[in-house]
Amino acid sequence: FDVEFAWGFQARIAGMSKTSPSYIFPPPTSILGTLAESYARRKGLSESKGIETMRKLSSELLTLAYKPINAIPIVFQDLNRIIAIRTAAGVKYPSVKDVYGSFDAPARGKTILSTIDEKPPTLRVMIVFKDSSDVIVDDIWKIKRIGSKESMVSVVNVIEASPEVLRGSIETQYSFPLIDGMEYEHEGEFIKQYFVPVLGQPLIDAPSKLYLSSQVIEYIIGIPYRGYRFVIKRLPQGFVGYKIGEEVAVGIEG
Repeated sequence: FDVEFAWGFQARIAGMSKTSPSYIFPPPTSILGTLAESYARRKGLSESKGIETMRKLSSELLTLAYKPINAIPIVFQDLNRIIAIRTAAGVKYPSVKDVYGSFDAPARGKTILSTIDEKPPTLRVMIVFKDSSDVIVDDIWKIKRIGSKESMVSVVNVIEASPEVLRGSIETQYSFPLIDGMEYEHEGEFIKQYFVPVLGQPLIDAPSKLYLSSQVIEYIIGIPYRGYRFVIKRLPQGFVGYKIGEEVAVGIEG
């Protein structure tokens, strides 16, 4: 599916204080989380079952990868005024007796996705689930954000198909995790980021807690400045390529 961003997104890196920066591109867990939100609404699941829902979807997941179509990331931090509205130790906030405890102005990380062709910045996402999954296309159409509540998006195109499974050498433009034993060549520009993995094992806890306990893996994401592609010459055992039309992404064998 293709998803357009209104301005960019905010997905702040865990464990780096209240002035933490935002990821350069959205973590796979943020995309799975926003799908879990629309899935839970359809199934009538409460917010308290959020981790359980994420665990269920991740256990059924064979691949989750994306490529920026026309989006160049620009990471920055700006000051945000925060007003405390709470009661603590019998004191109602904001309070004129405790001004410093009533207001704050931390820098918050954000990522602008700047377009290179005057069209809305767009990511193309490929998700492959096991046949046993009960995720439906309507869950994807109802995705409304990727990241914080301010990170509004619009799904503009969805294609449902059964993918062809590829083995051996594959060529892809989609993000992929750097698994031990993987050999690849590349053309064009790309970045590397550490994300909580969503393939191979279900999420056992909240992604932020997994990140803080260093349960992360390095991902490669291409940047569509002058074109890019990756040729993966050897896939590790248990990994395959999934092809839908001309789109190919790395995933686990299901």
